[in-house]
Amino acid sequence: MKSNRFVLLAALILLATLLSACGGTPAASTWPGLAADQNAAYLTNGSIVYAVRLKDGQELWRFPEKPSTKLIFYSNPVFTVDGQLLIGSSGSEHTLFLVDPETGKDTWSFSDAADHWVASPLVVDNMIYAPNADGYLYVFDLLKDGTDKFIAKVELGGKLWAQPVSDGKYVYVPSLDHHLHAVDMKTNELKWVADLGGALTGAPALSNGKLYIGSFGETMQAINTADGSIAWSTPTESWIWGGPTLDNGILYFGDLAGHFYALNAADGTPAADSTKPDDAIIPTPLLLNGQVIFVTESGNVYSLVPGGTPQSMEKVDGKIYTPAVVSGDLILVAPFQSETHFLIVALDPDGKVVWSFTPEK
Repeated sequence: MKSNRFVLLAALILLATLLSACGGTPAASTWPGLAADQNAAYLTNGSIVYAVRLKDGQELWRFPEKPSTKLIFYSNPVFTVDGQLLIGSSGSEHTLFLVDPETGKDTWSFSDAADHWVASPLVVDNMIYAPNADGYLYVFDLLKDGTDKFIAKVELGGKLWAQPVSDGKYVYVPSLDHHLHAVDMKTNELKWVADLGGALTGAPALSNGKLYIGSFGETMQAINTADGSIAWSTPTESWIWGGPTLDNGILYFGDLAGHFYALNAADGTPAADSTKPDDAIIPTPLLLNGQVIFVTESGNVYSLVPGGTPQSMEKVDGKIYTPAVVSGDLILVAPFQSETHFLIVALDPDGKVVWSFTPEK
């Protein structure tokens, strides 16, 4: 039986191969991205972005209207304050698009980055902070007149694959080169840089002057936002891909060996014993009705009542690397390599399948 570490290495090799493609056609063979508003789910899947109606799972539109081999999408879409979609391409054409969710038409684009858009951008009011695999953080102002919304680019170094977070004063940007960066939002200058000892692929959780972030250094760490110093560091059994979820002072997250953790945010001590449900845990968990929802590589969706043990809600066909998304009473998951060709499965709060989406040819 292959180890979870081998699964991760295989995924990294696959993704690195896609990202290094220059001039060729990157294959649509990595996991999709997913987001949802109150009306639709939006799935990035290779050369196509799908909009799917939430009430019945019917396709609303595809973007672009004519798929291009130069455009490959798999990062999670992000919503602007007025509800438009920010979607970046990881194909040979490195374009960041703003797409109208009603029509599926792009209303703005930026194509001057030197590498792929892997990380989802961060939206703060009308400002966009978009990390690129070229090592720069690109800053845009959507209120700027005309089509040129570009404000600045900040050189950080390393490939930037994780979505940043912000406390309103600084933007905190993780990097594959082990460093976490704090960028001043007024000046777009670096405040501090911290070496955390492992590649950073998940968005940090942020609360009360602390950043909580896991790494390939097999640790979950709390970082002081004032200066980048480490407040505490707790070892884990394996690499951490996704970010933690913070709820009532408890951090919830999984690792690539399949362990699920609950740590006290105050000091990093266990709030409960770790569990190992069945397989590698890659995405960030989510919260729903007082429960923690997380998924495993094997396709299982779990629910955890704080203080209890994980309970299986449903097992979908395919592997799950994409974070689950909640919209209303629906839990949306995006399987990868599903034999039934499902791209989205919608579950109710009890884990029952409400609908599934398979695109027409």
